Amino acid sequence: MLVRVCSLSDLEDKKPKKFSLNGIEVVVVKVEDRVFVMDAYCPHKGGNMEYGDINGYRIRCHLHGYEYNMETGDLVCNPYGKSDGWYFSPNLKIYKVEVKGKDVFVEV
Repeated sequence: MLVRVCSLSDLEDKKPKKFSLNGIEVVVVKVEDRVFVMDAYCPHKGGNMEYGDINGYRIRCHLHGYEYNMETGDLVCNPYGKSDGWYFSPNLKIYKVEVKGKDVFVEV
């Protein structure tokens, strides 16, 4: 089901913004002419991705520096170099986005 999240004018370039959709919290990021929607919390330890830093099509969690590809959700940088125990992180959940006119819709 497609749900309207916001207008494009509600978004600043490379500035994540959190929204709640039917009880699901997501972060929306506009990078130039593209829009990405992902879970609002880092899958590593729950950092709020609204405070994440954007570099190209990557988002970096402000808590521990884990970076995820905003197109695929894949973990692309584990700053600790270990992948077991505390250091493990699954991929970030990414939602399908459609921009219709000046509105952003997400598949939930």
